This record gives sequence, structure tokens and C-alpha cells, in this order.
Amino acid sequence: MRTDAGFGGDDNIDFALDEGWQVLTKGSGGRRSGAWARQVSTQDWQALTPRRWIAPSPAPIAFVQPVQQWVLRWQTESGQLKHSTLLCSVSDWDVRTVVDAYDERGACETEIRSDKRGLKLVQRRKLQLAAQEALLLLTDVAHNTLAWMAPRLFPDGPLASFGPLRLIEDVLSLPGRLRFDRQRLVEVQLSQTHPYAPEVACGLALLLEHFGWP
Repeated sequence: MRTDAGFGGDDNIDFALDEGWQVLTKGSGGRRSGAWARQVSTQDWQALTPRRWIAPSPAPIAFVQPVQQWVLRWQTESGQLKHSTLLCSVSDWDVRTVVDAYDERGACETEIRSDKRGLKLVQRRKLQLAAQEALLLLTDVAHNTLAWMAPRLFPDGPLASFGPLRLIEDVLSLPGRLRFDRQRLVEVQLSQTHPYAPEVACGLALLLEHFGWP
């Protein structure tokens, strides 16, 4: 759940807590993180790495349920100090567990960036709510299909490292033809001039074998 960069604020956290969810999130952006950091005493900063620190919030926000509230500080490659806030409703987690769980979001954000580019989601040109909802569902189907398909078609070799963008634009766009007999797939023909045709042919053989074809 995001509460920064225009995605809402503290009310979102209260709503989630009211609905019975546990919350681990970067806190609201703006001036709060800097204000908290200026109030933290030097001895209260705990070193996570040589260039990253954390401290309890000096001015915790009142939520509908108890929430751990922290301020993070880190040093960039250029030496500049940055700050953000970190909120967690799991009461029995220590600070290291909270930070480690929060850092795991990196994989999710990488997938989101890949999907935005590969599935052309930078702009959603749908004005009606129902159309937006349908597009979101189709996006989930496409993401899950790619996530399931790629390691089965290309467990190794040059295509194993391809993300959604290259799979969609360079691989799944490969020209070909399907031949059916009585509504049963009997042959897959691929363009021999395509540079990835041999790898895709091998991948399709693995996929068809997985489903017991022929």
C-alpha cells in the first residue's frame, strides 16, 4: 500500500486497519520525514548499514490502532542525506524485521516497472470505472500468464533473462501459424527468419509436453 506520491495519506492507513489488515508502508511524503529527522537526537539513530540509519518517531501520529512509527535516514552516492517514514502495525516485529520486510518491496516495484513498460500501462486510456476495472483484471491475467509461462518456455538460454517488455515485443510477436484438425492443435509453424525462432520452438515443445500434447 502506498501513502506517498499522490496515493493518499494517513486516512488510507486508518481504513486498512479498520478493515482488519496489517500495515507495513512508507509513510506520507511531504515535510513530515524531514521534520521528524530534525527532532531525532544523535544517540537515537540506529545504524542499519554504514550509510543507513533508523530511529523511532519523535512525534508519532494517532491511528485507530497502535502502529510502530520510524524515520529512516540514508546517504546517497553523492553524500546527500535523505529521509522517509516507515509505519508497521505488526506489534511483535523488531526493528530489523520491519526493515527487512519493507526492503522486500523492491522485487514488487521492479515487477511493476516492468509491467508498466511491457504491458503498455504508462497511460490507461479508459474514462469509465467499469472499463478501468476490466483493464486492471486483464493486466493481472497478462502479468500472471507471463510470470507462469516464461520460466517454463525458457528455463535457460538467451531468453531466460527477458522481462515483459522484450518477451512481448521481441518474442511473442514472432510470426507464425497454427494448424488445427477438428478443433485440435496439430502443428505450430514459426517463421524461420526470426532470430528467436529456434529458442521459441524449443520452448513450445517444453510447454506442449507439460500439457501432454500430442
